[in-house]
Amino acid sequence: MSETRHWLWLAFVLGPGAPRCRQLLEVYGDPGEVQRAVGREDLSGLLTPGQLARLHTDPDDFSPLEEEMDRLGARILTLEQEDYPRRLRDIPDAPPVLFCTGDPAALNGEHTVGMIGSRRPSAYGVEAAATLGRELAEAGVCLVSGLADGLDSEAHKAAVAAAAPTVGVLGTSIDKTYPASNRRLRAEMEQTGAVVSEFFPGTVATKGNFLLRNRLIAALSDALCVVEAREKSGTMNTVGHAERYGRPVYAVPGGIFSQVCAGTNALLAQGRAGMVTGAGVLLGALGLSETGEKRRDRQPRTADISLDAARMLACLGQTLRPLETLAAETGQDTGGALAALLELELAGLAQSCAGGLYRRK
Repeated sequence: MSETRHWLWLAFVLGPGAPRCRQLLEVYGDPGEVQRAVGREDLSGLLTPGQLARLHTDPDDFSPLEEEMDRLGARILTLEQEDYPRRLRDIPDAPPVLFCTGDPAALNGEHTVGMIGSRRPSAYGVEAAATLGRELAEAGVCLVSGLADGLDSEAHKAAVAAAAPTVGVLGTSIDKTYPASNRRLRAEMEQTGAVVSEFFPGTVATKGNFLLRNRLIAALSDALCVVEAREKSGTMNTVGHAERYGRPVYAVPGGIFSQVCAGTNALLAQGRAGMVTGAGVLLGALGLSETGEKRRDRQPRTADISLDAARMLACLGQTLRPLETLAAETGQDTGGALAALLELELAGLAQSCAGGLYRRK
């Protein structure tokens, strides 16, 4: 029996959004062991009633799906494969399986920026997305977005024009392009980039599925740039996921009388996003110069930091963590922990974020 079929079976059992995937794999290790536990062990403490009802599906039933993906020229990427996006591996709701068209190497590009915004942008928003997208793509940054109308499309078009990789994350199944008017753009993206979906072919498109895919846009991005957004929108949902995963958020300031800029202006006013006044801001956040080269002055030097700072660095990751937790884990008092974090910030090894939270840089 194919290992891939076991992963497809697990993805089917868990359903879109992959709730409880991490917990299940931490207990059983791999999908084959989960499947062998069915009927022998009580899984009700790990799965929902709906998931429990799907447990008795036969993994062999997914053989036709493997054949269908071959006919479509689509890859099935499982959580254990090398081509699976490394930025998704550690998030709590990583999909067990991704369906991919194009070049999967784009999913593991060295530097990525998520560029998102309104589906009905202003002329200002279109110009900002096109300019920022072009400059980032020309500097070697892979742009991640949702292949939707509006600013998502502008980001992808900028990458295509620069012959640079770009990644589109679908809220539909991999055999569908939504909106259909973006089929040509998708084909152009697949020449150097990739399009991915966690949804099985035949999945009905719903608003909820588009909201689920937003978490993947956020997780695939080293930094998230919001060009234009209303205060209540799918774009702001993506921002929430970026904050949850500890990804830095940036926003393009907009007119104070424009409702389509109300969300971005609120992010800036609340201190939830850094201000983007040009591509250099985002490149700097990635440790790059405007030519796309590594900035030597931003290279971290761990040899020169104190023992307390080194102990603190070992506790930091990409997930945002509060000072109190870090102090407890390193055995330092609050003052000592703050001093160690400040030392790491000055060395370019750590970043302080809103709400007294810290992450590794």
